[in-house]
Amino acid sequence: MRPLKLIMSAFGPYAGQTVIDFSQLGEQGLYLITGDTGAGKTVIFDAVSYALYGQTSGGVRDANMLRSQYADADTPTFVELEFSFRGKCYRVKRNPEYRRPAKRGTGMTKEKAGAELYYPDDRVPVTRISEVDKSIVELLGLNHKQFTQITMIAQGQFRKFLDTNTDERSKIFRDLFHTYFFQQLQDKLKQDAAAKRNEFAEQQRRSEQALNGISCIYPAYTEQLQSFALRHYEGCVEEVLTLVDTITALDEKEQQQVAAAAAIVTKNLTALQDSLGAIAKKQQLEKYMQTTEAKMVSMQKQLEQEAAAAVQRQEALQKLEAEVNEAQKGEVELAQLQTERQQLAARQRELLQLQDMQQRYQRQEVVLLQKRQEYKQACDNFNHLNELSDTCFDRFLSAQAGLLAHDKLKPGKPCPVCGSCEHPQPVQLAQDAPTENDVEQARAKAEAAQKIRDGLIGEGKALKEHLELDKTLLLGKGVELLGCDDLKLIAERAQAELKDVNNKITALRLKMGFLQEKVEQYRKLAKTLEQQKAVDKQAEAAAQSIRQQLAGAEGQLQELKKQLAEQNELLTDVDEQKLQQEHEKLLVQQRELELQDKRLYVAIKNNQRIKQEVSGYEARRAACEAEYSLINSLSATLNGTLTGKKRVNLETYVQMHYFDKILQRANVRLLHMSRGQYELCRDKMQDADSKTGNSKTGLDLEVKDYYSGNLRSVKTLSGGESFMASLALALGLADEVQSCAGGIQLDTMFVDEGFGSLDDSSLQQAIATLQGLSEGHRLVGIISHVHDLQEMIDKKILVRKKRGQQGTGSEVALVVD
Repeated sequence: MRPLKLIMSAFGPYAGQTVIDFSQLGEQGLYLITGDTGAGKTVIFDAVSYALYGQTSGGVRDANMLRSQYADADTPTFVELEFSFRGKCYRVKRNPEYRRPAKRGTGMTKEKAGAELYYPDDRVPVTRISEVDKSIVELLGLNHKQFTQITMIAQGQFRKFLDTNTDERSKIFRDLFHTYFFQQLQDKLKQDAAAKRNEFAEQQRRSEQALNGISCIYPAYTEQLQSFALRHYEGCVEEVLTLVDTITALDEKEQQQVAAAAAIVTKNLTALQDSLGAIAKKQQLEKYMQTTEAKMVSMQKQLEQEAAAAVQRQEALQKLEAEVNEAQKGEVELAQLQTERQQLAARQRELLQLQDMQQRYQRQEVVLLQKRQEYKQACDNFNHLNELSDTCFDRFLSAQAGLLAHDKLKPGKPCPVCGSCEHPQPVQLAQDAPTENDVEQARAKAEAAQKIRDGLIGEGKALKEHLELDKTLLLGKGVELLGCDDLKLIAERAQAELKDVNNKITALRLKMGFLQEKVEQYRKLAKTLEQQKAVDKQAEAAAQSIRQQLAGAEGQLQELKKQLAEQNELLTDVDEQKLQQEHEKLLVQQRELELQDKRLYVAIKNNQRIKQEVSGYEARRAACEAEYSLINSLSATLNGTLTGKKRVNLETYVQMHYFDKILQRANVRLLHMSRGQYELCRDKMQDADSKTGNSKTGLDLEVKDYYSGNLRSVKTLSGGESFMASLALALGLADEVQSCAGGIQLDTMFVDEGFGSLDDSSLQQAIATLQGLSEGHRLVGIISHVHDLQEMIDKKILVRKKRGQQGTGSEVALVVD
């Protein structure tokens, strides 16, 4: 990744929009960022980091605190970075959340945080913050933490990567060198080993649980089983299964003995049940005889009652038939009255229709009279307005000379009528002379009145024609209905006849109401008659059924008497009580033998099931034990947990290989910068001492001091020595990452301060080392206050504070010699 152009707007100390064109610095070499203290030099690195990852370089400044305090309220806050990667240009733009003036109304509103990523091809830009974050990490192959540790040695942070432990370095190497596959393999083997261990324990638990359920009623064997259970059956499962076979054989032998005894009891019980059955049959026959005799008496009584009821029903039916015949006569009369009423109703409708026609004719006469009055008023109004219009027009014409003299005649100007330039006696304009507008208004009123008059003429004519037509229809209807062609006589006769028809209809309604009640009574009686006939028929059928049942009961009673006589002959000299006692005794013996047989059956089946299940559990447990031994040994080897061995897992072992190569590259520069005094080494002594414990090792650092010949911790280095060591380590890591097939390309590096801790000689060596990076087409930016660096580095970004009339905030200038 190489920055090409950076735009900062209202960001940090930069109040307005500040543009830094990195492309002017070239593609390789060093450039210095220098200037006033607090002017915003580090903010440039923060802006690059924020544009890419939404976080600042050192992690000190929160993204929500990045808006410039010097900016105008209307100036937006954002950072836009154009950068190249693998020969293609990308552009990313971000803004933090901040408050700005509302676009509508007054007051302030919140501008939400946003991010945009633009690709060099036709792909749609990414506009969601989470998607931009993900796309940047996928593109560069580094997350924010890795980016700042490898490419940005931020102020106060340059020792972090140098002093970090094995766990933290392992996380960095995992993404840089794609060693997560080895970690996944380690974790998979560890999970498989744990799963096999759990499966082995589960088979053992099931086997023990099954063996605890063995059924045994023999005290000697029960004691043996209890002793095995106290040992959780460890190493004695086969012995227990043999004991189960012995117990099962004893149970089967006892089950055979119980079956033989049960067969004898069943045989004796069958004989007793035959005798008791004969006694029960006799008792049942006696009970049936009593029941049959009682039923016959009841049926005979029912037949007598039914005969008396049949006589009463016949009398009621005869009475009902007489009443129905009488009511039927009223139904015929009602039909005749209904016909007469329909005829009267038709005449009533015709007379009412005639009255409606007459009333409508009268109403139209009134309307015509009103229209004639309206027409007379409209004529008067028109004549009046027309006269006013003519008068106004005449006055308007008379005033034209005065208007001409008033508007057109000027001294020395020719008259538009006679052409004279002298006007000794011009006509005076009357004070009440109408205007042209007054004439038009008067004419409009007259025309409107004329339209109203003409419209009433047409309405009156139409009403008169309609009235004549209605009169003709009314006279024709009068002749048709009443034989009269006089309007007055038609009204009188229609009124009189309508009154007479209404009276007749009222009388008919009363009479029909009375007859209707009689008809309803007839219908109810007819329905009741049918119901009574049905009841009588059902009663007769029921009586016939009782007679048939009575005949059958008599035959059944004779048969029962015969069977009872036969049973009495068979049961001579039989003691029923003694037989019953013996039967109860045999039943008790039978139930006891059944329970004992059932218990033995359950015990045998249970023990057989347990033996089969335990055999299966033991077979699976043996297989699990063999698989667990193999997988656990392999997992312990790959995860570095072998007893008495170094605690180095497979992933760390692979990373150690990369780390050694990184140290080789770093030491080339560190030995040069330290003039041959220091060399970084992996802490192999700690590896040797880590055969016990849980700490992860293999990637820890120590430094070899060739002046003293001793190895010591990197934490004992001074500030300047730590800066050189961390710089060399970062450069070595960058070289190794790019040389591997990891797909990460680091074309730029940023160093923030740290040079002030170096002496003149060390400073010369550090700068020479950084200048050597240009051979790999890498651009290195340095922030420093050291004055000697300004003499050594030609390309500069000068940052200074604006004061006084220049405004507030900071500004940037590029110096490229």
